Amino acid sequence: MARSSPRGGTVPEPDATLPTSGIVRQRRLSDQVADAIRDDILARELQPGDRLPSERELCESYGVSRTVVREAVRALTAKGIVTATPGSGLSVGRTSIDDVGQMLQMFLHHGPNVPYLQLHEVRATLEVAVAGIAAERIDDAALTGLADLVDQLPGHADDIVAASKNDYAFHRGLAVATGNDFFVMLYDVLGEGLMETRVATFSYDPRRIDVVTRAHRAIVDNLDAHRADGARAAMLDHLTEVRETWVRHQDGASA
Repeated sequence: MARSSPRGGTVPEPDATLPTSGIVRQRRLSDQVADAIRDDILARELQPGDRLPSERELCESYGVSRTVVREAVRALTAKGIVTATPGSGLSVGRTSIDDVGQMLQMFLHHGPNVPYLQLHEVRATLEVAVAGIAAERIDDAALTGLADLVDQLPGHADDIVAASKNDYAFHRGLAVATGNDFFVMLYDVLGEGLMETRVATFSYDPRRIDVVTRAHRAIVDNLDAHRADGARAAMLDHLTEVRETWVRHQDGASA
């Protein structure tokens, strides 16, 4: 037996006489419909607020029940892709930068465990570029704020949590200095995910605050001179040392 698929063709029904071990289950029909609706929005280049077909029309278009369509719409609504308004029907959602950031934060906090080194790799790629752009665009107020954070960091030698928050504020300040809200949103997501590792790395060695202070000061010196290449190099050196510190202590803990 087979049933129709929203993407065309048929989806085979499982044979009750066959063993189920090792069998990959078909994706739920509602998930397939949700993907089809999303793909149609992209293909037609619909804009936020544009009207979508009614539930009845979607049922007819994809050859599925109203229950399946409603489950698909609920999934798309939860992601901000579709907006369902009583009395007005369905429309393309108006997702903001904040909405995207919150979704990524939920993934990092509640989704599968993300290996630190993979997350750090993404962070390094982003922050090296951010440092260079910030060097080109930073104004006096932002530069003063970052320099103040560098000066304050040594005073948190006895408070690892405060030192970690200072570190977070410094790196986020660089993203703000670019004037690009997308950099800030991405940094907020990665920064929250890395907060625990910040606390851990500061706890490894009492002298680590001095190491980070020198690294941050080197970055600020290049920002002050508007040297984009120098700022990128200083950030890369800093984050390479952070990675090496993490790996060294993790290897020691597992030995």
